[in-house]
Amino acid sequence: MSRGRFILLLLCTTLACVPTSEPPRVVLWAWERPEDLRFLEGQPVDVAFLLATVELTDTATIVRSRRQPLRMPAGMVPRATVRLEMREGASLARFKPERISQLADQLITLAVRPDATGLQLDFDARESEYDAYLSLLQTLRERLPSTHRLSITGLASWCVPGSWVTRAPVDEVVPQLFRMGPESAVWRRRFAREIPLPCQGSVGLAFDEPRAVPPGTRTLYVFNPKPWTSADYARIVAELSP
Repeated sequence: MSRGRFILLLLCTTLACVPTSEPPRVVLWAWERPEDLRFLEGQPVDVAFLLATVELTDTATIVRSRRQPLRMPAGMVPRATVRLEMREGASLARFKPERISQLADQLITLAVRPDATGLQLDFDARESEYDAYLSLLQTLRERLPSTHRLSITGLASWCVPGSWVTRAPVDEVVPQLFRMGPESAVWRRRFAREIPLPCQGSVGLAFDEPRAVPPGTRTLYVFNPKPWTSADYARIVAELSP
């Protein structure tokens, strides 16, 4: 055993060894409701706010921009999240290349703005829509400014070896470990060990459900079905403290 290793072991037997890993960066999702987040002033936290909901039919695009007020600390620039929803009977798989291109341009027009950074898409793509979604993401990647990150939320079931998301040209995949239905216990056990590839790094949890943070999480998104309060945020921080 080297002298340095011996000294380290000796110190760890006489002192409380402090873990070297840093707690994850917290990102609060601010959904479609009035939010006053000015209590976050000076806190090491980010915000991802619902910028718009885009409803899609096979022939039309309906944009519903955020209508509720969002108050932020001065100088904080939030991340923009856009929710994509398919109207009943519609499918992204039937979108022709020109429609995909048009949708990408509409999303960029929405998200590229001075009071927001990056673009996060929230879309529960069905298996039949994976290829079309990949095409949309590729088009966005090519047209977004290089300074803008591209992020997607995802289902826990996407985080398996060989998943389609291994081909997604995105900076981040955020598996949402909440509102998972009957399979929630299975996926929670799997994520209790680590965030499975190819989704390592980020994860989304809900304030009103179990919040066990998977090992290796670097960015923790938290959804709250109610408006955020300073007490809610303090509780999240306390849970992450070593």
